[in-house]
This record gives sequence, structure tokens and C-alpha cells, in this order.
Amino acid sequence: MFDKWLDLEHQFQTGRISRRELFRKSMKYGLSFVAANAFVAAIANPSASPLGSPAWAQGTLASTEKLNVVMVTIQRAGDLGPVDAMISGLKRGAEELNYNFRVVEALQGEYQGAIEASAAEKPDLIIGLFPPMADPLERAARQHPDIRFANLVGIVPEGVPNLKSVWHAGQEGTFLTGALAGLVAAKNELGVESNTLGVVLAVENSEQHGYLAGYQQGYKTTNTNGTILHNVIGGNSPFEDPTKAAQLAGVLRERGAGIIGVSGGKSQHGVLTTARRARFLTLGMDNDQCLQYPSTTIASMLVFLDQWVYDVMNEVRTGTWKPGHHYVGLRDRALDICPYTNEKHQLGPKLPKVIHDTVANLREKVFSGEIKVAAKPAI
Repeated sequence: MFDKWLDLEHQFQTGRISRRELFRKSMKYGLSFVAANAFVAAIANPSASPLGSPAWAQGTLASTEKLNVVMVTIQRAGDLGPVDAMISGLKRGAEELNYNFRVVEALQGEYQGAIEASAAEKPDLIIGLFPPMADPLERAARQHPDIRFANLVGIVPEGVPNLKSVWHAGQEGTFLTGALAGLVAAKNELGVESNTLGVVLAVENSEQHGYLAGYQQGYKTTNTNGTILHNVIGGNSPFEDPTKAAQLAGVLRERGAGIIGVSGGKSQHGVLTTARRARFLTLGMDNDQCLQYPSTTIASMLVFLDQWVYDVMNEVRTGTWKPGHHYVGLRDRALDICPYTNEKHQLGPKLPKVIHDTVANLREKVFSGEIKVAAKPAI
């Protein structure tokens, strides 16, 4: 893959091209002005930096150099949830870290093509969102070693120096919101008269099962007599089907659920929007949905996906790129329960202090590792 660069080096070392021509051809082959300078310096002074290494592997890039990043998502923007949060982080990173950016919405069956088309533009970084992007990103990373690839909310193999992934212990967040729901139900707070917690999942996969496991463990920790029911959206657009999510929430309500937890991109808004009419309370996810649905959402699990994006962009900018798989959780400040007790929230402040204190104590135990939250549900 580095044949053309090795050939350029050989031409320069044998006197067939000048330093100026070496620089010109480097830019013709796709290097930026700064990267081409770094390459020429490496060839002209071999002891100064490692030959054959892409410019991003040689240390911090000049902050004045405009970098380029492409985000490829399999879920559409406008979900008021994870995709919008990650695009927000992308925009902040572009502004603060000096990037050009572009967002690509890839259709099912076109993931590899979208990644390859983006790689043909030779950006500095390509970010693919969610687990189905893992294989396309790995293939592209092996074919384009001079581009960094990141799978956020996904898992990629170790050993590819320009490829990384970030996956979260989402069960730690739903454990906390589930524990709060268990207390509310056990003590009949906020008008809840049922000991049944419902959960609407998007699909059957390890991420969604982790959320369910957290809900289950948290709820049973504080409400030993409680029951947890769940159903699954499925279909062709499980993360973008709020109508079906609302229907499934109605089924859970009919089966006795007084509180329903969500999980599933845009689909979860189907649950949240129908809660008031169907007379149940909810647990939000991703961003603080207590502020979006104040009269029915008790608390939300926050996933700081915007910061994940920013951090990956910053690694490229500062030359601190860390390849491989990274598993993050509460201790890494990657997720948390929302500040449901503060004055900006409608329902949380109505709860007695003993409930606030109990959830805070459980949070500290998860943070310290005293409480281990299972990643697999009891189903």
C-alpha cells in the first residue's frame, strides 16, 4: 500500500527528483500542505521521524491546519437523541478544533459504499455510527492506512492501528434510572400505583439487552416485589418507528406497567409522547428527556455521545490517537443519570429526600465498582 511513497523516496534519494518535486508529487498524491512538508522532512532527514509513517502517526498536527472529518450514520438526523447528539459534538469539534465536516446518512445495504466513497475524499477521520458499521469500517481501515476510522457505539477488532471503537456500559445508566423507578413504584410516589416496569426495546442485540439488564437489576434492587415486562419494535426501521413504539407502550400499559423505560433512537419518542394520554410515567435515554417531556419523565439516562465525537476528533488533532476497542462507563464520565432533582425538572424535585439519597448512594457504589451491573438480561 505504501509502494508509491517508497518509490517517491527512492526517486529522491537517487537524485531523479528534487526536494521541490518531491513536495509537489506528495501533494498530488493526496497529502495536505502540512502533511507533505512532514513527509519531505522525513525523507530528507531520516533520523528526524519514522519513514513510512502517515503524518498523523508522527505527533501533533499543526493547529492551523484545516482537517477533514466525515460522519456516516445508519440512522437519520432529527431523532432528538443519539444521532443529533453526535452531530452536535461534530459541530463543536469542527469549530473548536479546526475541522471541515460532512454528515452522510447511509441506507441499509449501502454502508460499505458510503464508507468507501467517503474514504475516496481522503479525509483525516471517518466516524461510523452504531454496530452495523463495524465491518465496513474495518475493511476500509485496512485498505486506507493513512485515514483514521472510528466506530462509535460499536466494536472493532484490535490490531488495526488506524481503527478504533467505543462501546459503553449502558446497563450502568439504566440500572440507576431503573432503581429510581423501583423506589417510585414501591412507595406509590407521583401517582404510580403499579409495581410493574415496562421497557420498549428497539431490537434484540447486545446493546439493547444491556439496557434491559440494567433496568431489571436496578428495579429489583429497590423493589423486590416488582415485575419487569418488555417488548421489541423490530422491523425494517426499529430505531425510527415511533408509531410502533407507541403501540407497544400501550400494550405494556394494558398489562399493568405504571412506568415505561425507553431505548431506541427516534422510536423512543413514540413512547414519550403517548405517556400523558395513556397515563404512565417514563424513563428517558441519551439526552435529558425530563426537559422535553417534563410532566411524565421521571429521569433520563444520559449518554455523552457528543463528547465521544469531540474526543476522537481531538485525538486526531493532538496526535494522541488510541486505536482498538474502548469500553467506557460511569467512571469514565461516558454516561450518567440526569440531574433529575434540580429545579429545572418537574417530577424529580417532588420525590422525598430518602429516594434522592438512595439513588445517590447506589450511584456511588456503581462508580466505585462495589455494584457490578450485569450486561445480559434475565430473559
